Amino acid sequence: MNAPTQPRLIVGLGELLFDIIDDQPILGGAPVNFAVQAHQVLASHGFRGVPAVRLGNDSLATEAVNQLSQFGLNTDYIQFDDKLPTGRALVHREASGHRFEIVEGVCWDHYTWTETLANLSKSTAVVCFGTLGQRSPTSQATIQRFIENASQALRIFDVNLRQHYHSREILRHGCNHADVLKLNQEELDIVLSALDIAPTQSAIESCRQILHHTPIQYVVYTQGPLGTTIITHSDVFYGKPPTLTISQDSEPADSVGAGDACTAGIVAGLLLSKPLQETVELANRLGAYVASKPGATPTLPATLMQQ
Repeated sequence: MNAPTQPRLIVGLGELLFDIIDDQPILGGAPVNFAVQAHQVLASHGFRGVPAVRLGNDSLATEAVNQLSQFGLNTDYIQFDDKLPTGRALVHREASGHRFEIVEGVCWDHYTWTETLANLSKSTAVVCFGTLGQRSPTSQATIQRFIENASQALRIFDVNLRQHYHSREILRHGCNHADVLKLNQEELDIVLSALDIAPTQSAIESCRQILHHTPIQYVVYTQGPLGTTIITHSDVFYGKPPTLTISQDSEPADSVGAGDACTAGIVAGLLLSKPLQETVELANRLGAYVASKPGATPTLPATLMQQ
């Protein structure tokens, strides 16, 4: 009898925090949102989500582990801090969307390199990382070392600029150690500057310039409700955003986590060798669905994968 196949690991690397929306704590942090959503989409294909994060020794940490376990994620790689609290982000609703006020002096600013992380980096199939988790020197060193070690993995740099928590060095390192780069128009301009690439009149052509100057193979360019585009060296794949009914739940819908669901869709398409046109359409469906629901990690219907 053959031994059961070990699940291939999809790592969300960096920060776990609770988004405080209307005074309610909601599990979040872009890498964790991604890991939860990618796990939901890909678990039936032999993959498992892994949050590689650092939590405090408090009630929010307990709640995080409970929720992640309920989704079926592997929580064995979570670090715990005895002194600093679990991260929080205050989410303010505004006419133009959401403004994040991210609390400083929390546990994920002290995310440290360990032999456990070294082993995970060498065995992971996919890793998604951003800029916010690298705002302290300690966490920056840990995340960058993980990315460098995980050369066998599909590496996704989801830029996710927040407030002032990014630097030219962080952006350059991410772009030079990723297979997939995901960004929006505002982030595109900042990334171009960090890479010393002159912007062009076309956002698509600017994305292609990034491909020419880095090892990146796919640029995922997001435009919110206008949908997502995948740019390669030779082609452009436009995803038409679907129209979904806004949630009728007692809680109002919000767009938090929609971009992370989009990233999960991109990863699913690439791992399952779907045509890139189908991949970008899947990413748009997942992102639009999450935007139509309250919270960053709603349960994703299996039908979203089958349309």
